[in-house]
Amino acid sequence: MSEPFTSYTIDNDRKFRNAIKKASEVSGDLRVPFGLILRDFYKSEAAIFKLKGPGKYPPFKGVQNPRTGMTAYQEQKLKKVGFDYPLLVRTGSLAASVLGPNNKGSVSKITNLSLTFGTAIEYGIYHQSDEARSKIPLRKFLFIGPEAPTFATSEQVGRLQRWQGYLTDHIAKQARKALGA
Repeated sequence: MSEPFTSYTIDNDRKFRNAIKKASEVSGDLRVPFGLILRDFYKSEAAIFKLKGPGKYPPFKGVQNPRTGMTAYQEQKLKKVGFDYPLLVRTGSLAASVLGPNNKGSVSKITNLSLTFGTAIEYGIYHQSDEARSKIPLRKFLFIGPEAPTFATSEQVGRLQRWQGYLTDHIAKQARKALGA
């Protein structure tokens, strides 16, 4: 029996795709910048799972209990797992899967010309989805494109620019090498 797999395709930044295309034309091996991108992803992803409050996420929905100031969902989470924050951490499976390439549930593959990363944790797609919800609150955890400023912490905002920089620097070094400079 195969493990459940959730795949996200982030295809919302033409400049980044073009940078990868140009980089692959100059260098047939992009494993170095892809490794830097992956390292940056895991490092910056950790900030989401350390939030001690809602951050930029919407607060827990529902009527607040006047006695506790908490919603029923918040009280239930607190009772079941012992805490209401940090967000996105109940069992730790989702967090672990996007915090390191060798962690359970992590999807991480680098080839000469491609980089694939993310999570195989099946419920991750529900957190990531913009669909209406009744049980799992909106808690996106993958921020790469223009949605980042809405929810992401400062560590995730600017990823595309940093990642383009890794590619540009690598290609510039390759070009200097090829020109003997």
